Amino acid sequence: MRRHPQGGFTLIEVMVAILLMAIVSLVAWRGLDSVSRADRHVKDSTEQARALLRVFNQLERDLALRASSELAEPVLAGMDPPSEKPLPAVRVQASDGRPARLELIRSSAADDGLIRVRWWLQGGTLYRAAAPARDRFPLPAPAGRVAVLEDVAEFNLRVWEPGKGWRHLTGEARDDPPGLEIELLRQSAQGPQRYRQVLGPLN
Repeated sequence: MRRHPQGGFTLIEVMVAILLMAIVSLVAWRGLDSVSRADRHVKDSTEQARALLRVFNQLERDLALRASSELAEPVLAGMDPPSEKPLPAVRVQASDGRPARLELIRSSAADDGLIRVRWWLQGGTLYRAAAPARDRFPLPAPAGRVAVLEDVAEFNLRVWEPGKGWRHLTGEARDDPPGLEIELLRQSAQGPQRYRQVLGPLN
């Protein structure tokens, strides 16, 4: 009785097949990991762009709604004129070694009152504070700060001066500048990134 040889794979063939499967799996995993990292990078970049856009849009809106008239408490009959100067609609403050600060008085979007608003950088976070709207003087000071942007290394403000151009303020304040340049330096996974926006004319 003739016996037919049994079919099958040798041990070497099985090991070669396992090795090939392992290589294919490794290549596929690396490709999937690369796609996943690229997707995370795109999402992070998109969220950063949206956060910056919200900040610049809010700054632009605050300045667009700034008070257009001289802000001084009215003098009634029989009263002495106030000793303080009229409040500026926009004030840019800066001092040596400290971040700049932006303060402004704008109209309320909900009613006819005025709002005092302040922007400043503290501890790597950009903050905005706004006071409740009021239709008479004195206007309350800004309160209830809100963190609008994190990982901010610098918040720089430059003012436009006719005949002199753009310049930084050092240890002084500038009221109602004709133009304003806002610069943010933000830390990201790709390194420090600078963003600028010019707002003006403000007169």
